Amino acid sequence: MKIQNNRNNINFGVKLDTAKVLEVTSMKIFRSDGIEGCKEVVHALNDKPIKAAGNRGYKYYAEIIGKQITEKYPQIAEATAKISEITSQNPNIKKAELNKQVEPLIAKIGNVIDIEI
Repeated sequence: MKIQNNRNNINFGVKLDTAKVLEVTSMKIFRSDGIEGCKEVVHALNDKPIKAAGNRGYKYYAEIIGKQITEKYPQIAEATAKISEITSQNPNIKKAELNKQVEPLIAKIGNVIDIEI
């Protein structure tokens, strides 16, 4: 749920797809078709609306929000570490293969998670 007034975006907890959150925290895309999954998470959890991503881009905002999520939620931090381990062992892994290996992590956490940062 997101309530917006003229001055700030205030989020009271947002239900997001676990895969999209893990894509933001690990900075690896395994289910979305590009940056679209990151955009959804960034727009839902960013405290101020992004007027133009321009020089910083969504990657910058995704890194900041990803760090906040991993600091607050240890299960997501653990899953992110496992994804990073998988990609470091096999840097040329295909998107479909990475998605297969991440599925058990998503099943353990749940398909939809409620996040508040």
